[in-house]
Amino acid sequence: MKHSAERGSGGASPASGQATARTLWGAKKVRVCPIRLERGTMGVGGLDEEAGCLTAESSQPSTRSQLSVGAQTSGRSMEHAGVAVLEIQVVDSEDLDNPTSPPATDSEEEVEEVVPSNHRLSHAAERVPTTPISLGVGTVAVGRPRSYIWDHFHVHTQRATLAVCRHCGANISRGRDLRHLATSGLSSHMKRHHPSISVGGGAASPCSGSISTQSSPGVDGGRQTQSTLEDWGMPLARKRTGETLPTPQQITQSVGEMMALDHHPFRLVEQEGFVRLMKCLCPRYKIPSRHTFSRKVIPGLYEGCKERIIQMLRSAMGGHIHFTSDIWSSLGGGHSYLSLTAHWWEKEGSMDTSHRWALLALEVVDRDHKAETICSYLGNMMGEWMRCRPEEMRRGFMVTDAGKNMIKAVESAGFLNVTCMAHLLHNTVKEGLKSPEEQPASTANITLLIEHCRKIAGYFHRSIKAARQLRDRQSLEGLPQHKLLQDVSTQWNSTYKMLERMVEQKKAVHGISLTLVAPVSKLVPTKQEWDTISQLVDVLKPFKHATETLSESKALLSQAVPMVLGLRRHLERLGAGRTLDSLAEPLTPPVQEVVRRLYFAVRKRLEPLLSSKVHMLAALCDPRLKYNVCPKDFTVCKAQLVNLVREVFAARVGETGIVAPLPEMPATPSTSASGESDSPGEPAGGCRRVTDLQPRPGNAFFAETVAILACSEDSSLLASAQKVDSAECSVNRYFEEPPEIISCDPLAYWASRDHRWPDLSHVARQFLSCPPTSVQSERVFSLAGDVVTPHRSLLDPQTVEKLVFLKANLPVLNFPDLDFDTDTS
Repeated sequence: MKHSAERGSGGASPASGQATARTLWGAKKVRVCPIRLERGTMGVGGLDEEAGCLTAESSQPSTRSQLSVGAQTSGRSMEHAGVAVLEIQVVDSEDLDNPTSPPATDSEEEVEEVVPSNHRLSHAAERVPTTPISLGVGTVAVGRPRSYIWDHFHVHTQRATLAVCRHCGANISRGRDLRHLATSGLSSHMKRHHPSISVGGGAASPCSGSISTQSSPGVDGGRQTQSTLEDWGMPLARKRTGETLPTPQQITQSVGEMMALDHHPFRLVEQEGFVRLMKCLCPRYKIPSRHTFSRKVIPGLYEGCKERIIQMLRSAMGGHIHFTSDIWSSLGGGHSYLSLTAHWWEKEGSMDTSHRWALLALEVVDRDHKAETICSYLGNMMGEWMRCRPEEMRRGFMVTDAGKNMIKAVESAGFLNVTCMAHLLHNTVKEGLKSPEEQPASTANITLLIEHCRKIAGYFHRSIKAARQLRDRQSLEGLPQHKLLQDVSTQWNSTYKMLERMVEQKKAVHGISLTLVAPVSKLVPTKQEWDTISQLVDVLKPFKHATETLSESKALLSQAVPMVLGLRRHLERLGAGRTLDSLAEPLTPPVQEVVRRLYFAVRKRLEPLLSSKVHMLAALCDPRLKYNVCPKDFTVCKAQLVNLVREVFAARVGETGIVAPLPEMPATPSTSASGESDSPGEPAGGCRRVTDLQPRPGNAFFAETVAILACSEDSSLLASAQKVDSAECSVNRYFEEPPEIISCDPLAYWASRDHRWPDLSHVARQFLSCPPTSVQSERVFSLAGDVVTPHRSLLDPQTVEKLVFLKANLPVLNFPDLDFDTDTS
């Protein structure tokens, strides 16, 4: 058990040589025995404890009772453990036989005495004010720090449990038991009735070497209140800056968010470094246990975040919400997970719109991956989210990979399946680079070259000496200090980046191979093989640009069709014997074989999208494309669009019962995202100059394809049908306007046209808000892989879902304040 924090006599005053006697007692039971003293003096003695003995010294006679106590310890260190009011009875020598109770002295007065110099305290202890305590027959200063609240109160002369306000004279209770008096009621009285009066310097802080005499934080007159860091000992200087101090619940939420965002284990709160950090920042904050975080905090944050996501889903423009789904198997955790993400448009202001997404579920699927099983899980997950307000949220499309089990499961669940474009591009390139069983020698050379590059990159990754030699060679050749990259079999673009880096470091790799003794030096390509690798990189570059553009978080479904047309045109140009601008020589035979196989793979896997109703209508609704993507089938596609607008119009009239005429407004000039109108010298027929496209650096291939489509011979086809009804009228008016420039934001475009063509805008939002890929589901699996590590392989699958859910959605929600219960009782 800890002993008292400070025992001894008060330090001498520089002026008078006197000081106030102070004694701070711990929570241990102390036996106090009276001793006989001379008349006019009073003292205590026999203060025996297990750890030491306190001896009393008589002070000089005086008309008032004075006390001096010297401390002698047994060599044990004394720590500041708190203050406890002890039952001390002081008896005068003439009242030993018949003690009487004299009237209580004023508690404002302090008892002073002359103290020997060998019992002086430090100067810091000198400055600590003391509060005398009236106990029975005398008043003794026991060293309790005097609160600043006593500058505004004094103890009642008749009742020691009351304090009298110096400002209004009100009697305020300090408690019923003389041994347990508090000042919280006095502080509440000052805040409620005298808010304009500053209460001194505030309660003393443990950080300053003193102990607060006010009640514990969070308790105000017996009523539980939420404490702040100011109550827990934080410096009061921050309050003057106007900053809002966090509450203990906000600190707990931040720690829980840190666990989810940075993949910390739950035992973090019990590790010494974290405990020391929290003790330094907030000494009185009680850190919850790891079980509280895993069973209370993380589930509470999950439920609060889930409610916020539901509110966001209700604000979707038009109520159309699209989904992506995929399956991932965790090798470390031994479980399979099925993901479900939502995508929609949200209108933030009068003209501002934004594309939003959120992770809805990451559920364990430890059964087989048949279509029936996946359909059952999808139905359960969708039912949990869509039951909140199904009349306001409409289920859109479901984007998945090209697996037959996923396609069948999605269709069985009642969704319209959209195949992931990134997955199609991956399979297309893999088929172009894959060597068939009966392969020609040219294709075998490509496969062999890729394998050699993979071994060379692996050697420089494994050998520290070789990596250092490579850096020295790079400095000598003036090349960037880049490492050689290794590819991943499940991502074709990683193979492209490996070959691209090999071409970049061609001089360094070739130069260092002359000095290498390792067998890998024999795998370094020859001059002809280096040319083949360089040409292969140029051939695959458009596929890389298409994958990156369609994998962006704000990519639109309408961008899929132009990408397919651009890739087909790129391969047709190479197949006809025409070389690229970046190639100085004709294609080598191995590269020509790759081009031929890629062309057939594009026709097999990508060209079916040109007859897909979903993709073509999405392209028509993109104001940058319109009729340029389908000049031959424009009439058919336009008729499908008109029918959809009519259905929306009929549904709107059926709900309202009012047919409002569409306003006849003059056609407004097309505007870009910056608000500038098209130049008057634009070519007729909607053909736009390439210089007007203003593409972003990453979308150069998309911009070039759109420019070529806009200037094609058949792209000037416009609608000439007779305006029959409002649906066809709005569609015709839309196509009469020339296409927008490439920097135009389709979201802002349709938000500005909503008052002119409400039904057409509704249809356009339905198709354009769908993502072209399921990359977001793949990124969710990357987050899950960071959570389920070999060191955390025993995590409960439900806990994994909650952690990944918070990791993905907290940044989307901008880290809101969430309500959760941390009661561990």
